[in-house]
Amino acid sequence: MDKTLVPTRSVVNKKYRSGTFTGRLVRYFADHKSIRKIFASSFAVLAISASFIPQTSSVRAQSDDAIIQTQTNLVTETSMKYPVEPVLINQNYSFLHPAIDFGGELGESIKPVMAGIVTYAGWDYSGYGNLVVIGSKTADDTYEIYYAHLSKIEVKTGQTIDVNTEIGKLGETGHATGPHLHLEIYQNGVHLNPLTVLSQ
Repeated sequence: MDKTLVPTRSVVNKKYRSGTFTGRLVRYFADHKSIRKIFASSFAVLAISASFIPQTSSVRAQSDDAIIQTQTNLVTETSMKYPVEPVLINQNYSFLHPAIDFGGELGESIKPVMAGIVTYAGWDYSGYGNLVVIGSKTADDTYEIYYAHLSKIEVKTGQTIDVNTEIGKLGETGHATGPHLHLEIYQNGVHLNPLTVLSQ
């Protein structure tokens, strides 16, 4: 025989001896089989009915002075070539590592992903080691491309280069745990996942 749904004070006091009366009453209802069934079926009905409600949102400007900011989509139509051959990705792009690391043999040739002008070529004390930075422009976008951890730099600041120019040799200078190329791309001043623009 099941307990009654609405208890008397004596029933609650017999079953639950410690705590305040309100606390004991809550425990009584939580332990009651019928209450659990009611809550479970109510939750199931609510979850199922919520899935049928259309998810719409409406935006209404309050006045002509309303400011609407749009999100800039940084995906580009530009196709870039890989800086190393063969392609071996050691570490992918992520929030904490906004670049791609390409593995390879120490001293392998590094070529730029797109033509441009060398804006920096030298040692970087922040951890990149030997670093080459190339600035490039398309009709719509400007790019700043970092090639880090090089064992040797083959270009000079201010030099104009194309995709066939050797800019350096793969290395492990700076904060590196092994030979690799750290490729970091900024599009219009914002980090860009290199895999979104490198040719497939």
